[in-house]
Amino acid sequence: MNTRHAVLAATAICVLTTAGCGTSHSQKPALAPLATSGLPHTLVGEDYNSVTLIETTMQDDKITGTFDTTEIRHNSPRHLRATVTGTATGRQVAMTVSSALGSTVFNGTLDGNILTLQVPQQNGQIEDYVLKPGTVDDYNQRVRQLGTGGSPSPTAQPSKFY
Repeated sequence: MNTRHAVLAATAICVLTTAGCGTSHSQKPALAPLATSGLPHTLVGEDYNSVTLIETTMQDDKITGTFDTTEIRHNSPRHLRATVTGTATGRQVAMTVSSALGSTVFNGTLDGNILTLQVPQQNGQIEDYVLKPGTVDDYNQRVRQLGTGGSPSPTAQPSKFY
């Protein structure tokens, strides 16, 4: 079983890659509006072969939203869409990402408008995955770059979210 999607959204599918985590892409994403707790409404993260978009809505400390990730495997894109529920209390964030294949809980911290999730890996290690404010257009642009052989952050090391 690969790590990303199995770790994020289910126990049977791969979802995201995390070593080196965060955006090392030279373009900065446009800032998305902040939810009431300071959690940005739209977050984008990427690594060497995948891009993730989390869109959330906050009510009090409750988080609801969607999770999309696209990974290039064997020169072919794989996409996963899941729901997100959770809580944000101060800087601490807990999210459950659920799809038809299962669910996974992620804990993280919010530093300003940057969310860092701790993602368990198949080898037992926990790696940080950094998501920054962005837009759906930022996500789509990065997915297109992956699909044309480009890599949003070519220096990142591979480790799977799927």
